[in-house]
Amino acid sequence: MTPTSSASSQRDLVFAGITTVDLVLVAANLPAVGQKASTQTSYLDVGGPAANAADTASILGAKVSLATDIGTGQLAGFARDSLESYDVAVTEQPSDMSLPVSSIWVDAGSGERTILAADNAKARVGRISGLLVPVRAAAVLLDGHYAELAVTVARRARSAGVPVVLDCGRWRPAYGDLLPLATDVIACATFRPPDLTGAAPEEALPAMRDRWGLELCAMTRGPDSILVAASDGVEEVPVSTIDAVDTLGAGDVLHGAYVYYRYDAGLDGAEALARGAALASESCLHLG
Repeated sequence: MTPTSSASSQRDLVFAGITTVDLVLVAANLPAVGQKASTQTSYLDVGGPAANAADTASILGAKVSLATDIGTGQLAGFARDSLESYDVAVTEQPSDMSLPVSSIWVDAGSGERTILAADNAKARVGRISGLLVPVRAAAVLLDGHYAELAVTVARRARSAGVPVVLDCGRWRPAYGDLLPLATDVIACATFRPPDLTGAAPEEALPAMRDRWGLELCAMTRGPDSILVAASDGVEEVPVSTIDAVDTLGAGDVLHGAYVYYRYDAGLDGAEALARGAALASESCLHLG
């Protein structure tokens, strides 16, 4: 995807969480330990769930801000320049860790990705500064990284009546504090609160929605349909069947698009998910 020139909305979409630099290698196979292999292609890009989602919403035409830690180092300038190129306004929150780097193998046959990343989910940000939730904010999205920052943003948003969307990947302790503050949850297929470990989606989704009074509780499942907790059970949002080239960041694209379509364009939850899924599928047809 490339930035568009569509007009910005009058209300901010706020994203908070991790920014990374990704070294992506596309190859047919991973070499065994102690061996070498050649890639078909490679590229360096800026990633992270919150950063990717922010880029996506900005591309779609939203006015976007991102609270994150970029810090110093050889690649910090690269990350800042990339986010600026997507018209993402960055409010930097200093932490005790440097900008994390991810090494990612994309399978040349299926487009599936395998990630080895520096996980700074437990990193402590310094003094939380800046106007994190503008008065005219339409919604915020949190990816669960930087627990203190995430909880601060969520509390300020809810006190201002601003919806809070959670991107729930693997379970982190921060979600115990964030879920009671959420209005919308989009979880991956393996996400479960500790007391629902092993529960089927048909059980877990309604339980989560009812426990925390969520307006939307959904679960993405890669190429399979998205499940959404409904009043009479679980409904499905179809996902297009494609020949994927690169699935890296597809979930982040969906989350950013959902926030845009739901809280900027004003669509209902199911339609926003469907639009987001279509854009995520489109992103899988291209490298990067």
